[in-house]
Amino acid sequence: MSEMYTNPGPGNYATAKGRMFEAEAQAKATSAQIGGNILPRPIRPYNYTRGVLFSLLTVPIAAILVAAFGLNSPAAGVATTPFAIAIAFSLFAYGSGRSPVVGRNFLVPSGIGLITMIVGILISYPYSLYLSFIYEERAGSILSPAFATYLTTRLSEDSGQIIIPITVVSVIAAVILFRKARAALASTTTP
Repeated sequence: MSEMYTNPGPGNYATAKGRMFEAEAQAKATSAQIGGNILPRPIRPYNYTRGVLFSLLTVPIAAILVAAFGLNSPAAGVATTPFAIAIAFSLFAYGSGRSPVVGRNFLVPSGIGLITMIVGILISYPYSLYLSFIYEERAGSILSPAFATYLTTRLSEDSGQIIIPITVVSVIAAVILFRKARAALASTTTP
């Protein structure tokens, strides 16, 4: 127990106070040398391949979102698809080490995001309608002629419920792409 107890005598106080002043002086000197940051941010090297591989993770993430929200209705599954673009840009920026994404690298996440969005829209309607087909206790797989008839009937009857969500999703995707392009342009231009 005596090892844990320190003597609060004047010699120990002066030594501790001196160490504290010394540490503060060292921190101020270091801060002055490197522009105000005591510990400089580590510079992560740019890696295009890693950015592409990370942005390809958009596909399973979007599939999970479409499947989870598509359980409720086809429109709910379609409503989640524009987020594929934002997810692709975020993953590319994280993987490559460069944020915002600029230049020719802008095409990779935008292409992956748009393709994932379109595929998500094309899959969401048949998936949701197949769930309705099963809930109505009909027999057949998703590739069966009975479901194909059910699908074409429902699509022809509810064409307004298909066109309106797709139009809204397209507008949201265009806004997301425009904002990402504006952020890329703002980072490359100098005032």
